Amino acid sequence: MEIIPAIDISNGKCVRLYQGLKGTEKVYYEDPLEAINFWINKGANRINIIDLDGAWGSDVNKRLLKEIIGKASNKLKVQVGGGIRDIEEASNLINIGADRIIIGTIAILEPKIVQKLVQMIGAEKLIVAIDYHSEKIAIQGWTKLSHKNPFSFAKKIKKMGVKIILFSSIKADGTLSGPDFQNIQKMIKTVKNVSLYVAGGVRNIKDLDHLNKIGVKGVVIGRAFYEQKIPFSIIKNSKYDDKNIFKED
Repeated sequence: MEIIPAIDISNGKCVRLYQGLKGTEKVYYEDPLEAINFWINKGANRINIIDLDGAWGSDVNKRLLKEIIGKASNKLKVQVGGGIRDIEEASNLINIGADRIIIGTIAILEPKIVQKLVQMIGAEKLIVAIDYHSEKIAIQGWTKLSHKNPFSFAKKIKKMGVKIILFSSIKADGTLSGPDFQNIQKMIKTVKNVSLYVAGGVRNIKDLDHLNKIGVKGVVIGRAFYEQKIPFSIIKNSKYDDKNIFKED
């Protein structure tokens, strides 16, 4: 199971939100590049970067995002999302060094793009984010709820060739209240042979042990790391090392 530190960017700063709500930003680093360097020094193999302003419809962080990817990609793997709205932008991010791109809103609004991206960049470089609340998928930076059911949608994109899903509980995000284990287990059973990554609510080692036990392939951790609820050494813990995430069950 991969342990992946999160860097969420708003107004050029590294922040965390509470339940994804705009206006609840808590700044952890004034300069996201400092956060990148911190995680490199802690031995991180991969980082999860989300452009929150991009998800909300702004391009204020675009230049910074490219700079971060350019400087970080030779030291660790970067998966990036937030405001990716077309194939050209997704391809450009891969070309400048992103290891994986994360799409959410565009996958809901224009699902045909999912299949095109699988064919263009490969399934191993595409993550489809399913961010949910009350069994509905949120879009546009979690500001709107669609009518799509996360489990039905997961089945649909699996048929399109998607191999990695990032499943995030909005209700749990940034709360340190524990992951939504019930729905995570349901999603694992719904889309077998898909690598399920999860985010939201992780608070301690016990949560990680449980997620690992039920078959989660990766966990994105934000607040629990930044507030030192989980030791940084867990990143290099071989107990959670999983090199073969695409191995068929």
